[in-house]
Amino acid sequence: MSGTRIKSIVYVVLPLILWPLSFDVFSRYFVYGMALSTLLLGSLSLVWFRDRLRWIRINSVIAVVLGLIMSGILYIIFMGGYAILRYMGLANYVILVYGMIRSMTDAYALAMALVIIGFMEEVYWRGGLQELSRGLGGIFRNEPWLASMIYYTLIHISTLNPALVAGAFVIGLIDGLLADKVGLVTSIITHVLWLELMMVFLPLVP
Repeated sequence: MSGTRIKSIVYVVLPLILWPLSFDVFSRYFVYGMALSTLLLGSLSLVWFRDRLRWIRINSVIAVVLGLIMSGILYIIFMGGYAILRYMGLANYVILVYGMIRSMTDAYALAMALVIIGFMEEVYWRGGLQELSRGLGGIFRNEPWLASMIYYTLIHISTLNPALVAGAFVIGLIDGLLADKVGLVTSIITHVLWLELMMVFLPLVP
């Protein structure tokens, strides 16, 4: 087996190890775990796929503005999703997520960690992995966001939290499309600002 193939396998398999560790095994240190996990994945992406990452595919000003707008739209979508979960009596799944995140009591440290998580998640999932997905051929060659969205959603099943799985699907869909059609800069801005809105500035759970 070639070194390139081994590298690709390791790259794809790592989230299968890191996500359960962050969400389940070390849930008391969830934010730290996710920051370290995404930092590792993002760093590998920047080293191994730096020449293939598609940072900006349109006018840079439009890319930034679109990221700002989409972060607000994404927040509104999650507000609606939380309202639906409350109506269904499933709001506790969202409260559990906030509980894990709020284990980091320092608001400034949390805000900085969320920047790392949002940035590096995009560089891995919608960057390196999405570009690697083009090699699958077929529909994934032109629409690699489909592969990353499916994997990103499935990886959250290990949490046994339907709110997280549904949220991963929405993030995977929107950020995947943004990264592929507009560029990583837009999906990064969208993801980071959405995280800050959800967890720091306008949390859904008081």
